[in-house]
Amino acid sequence: MSAIECLAQAWAAGPAYQRAINAFVDDFRRGSHDQRREMVRDPLTASGTLEGLVAGVVSALCREANMDPPAWVGQIASPEPFFPFPADSFEMRLRLMIESPAPFRIRRVFVPENYLSRA
Repeated sequence: MSAIECLAQAWAAGPAYQRAINAFVDDFRRGSHDQRREMVRDPLTASGTLEGLVAGVVSALCREANMDPPAWVGQIASPEPFFPFPADSFEMRLRLMIESPAPFRIRRVFVPENYLSRA
């Protein structure tokens, strides 16, 4: 699954968008270096909440794989603070804003520090 396909599936899934993100993470980690490059080659072209999330995921996974992220991830961000998980209280939002890994935080996406951890 490419990053563009991940985004399309995430939007189509509505509130269950995390399944598409998880599938992309798993596919990326299982892929060879060349497959990973292909998965992130085509750019996302607009910013939005899920676009910022996918760009953060791509950036973080590239860092994890010791790959340079594609240039397009630097131009995609959420237009407003986005909390993919329920963060209704001020304390929870503050915690996520502090612990969110840099690839997400710079895109105004706030996730737990272990967001990409999979069991």
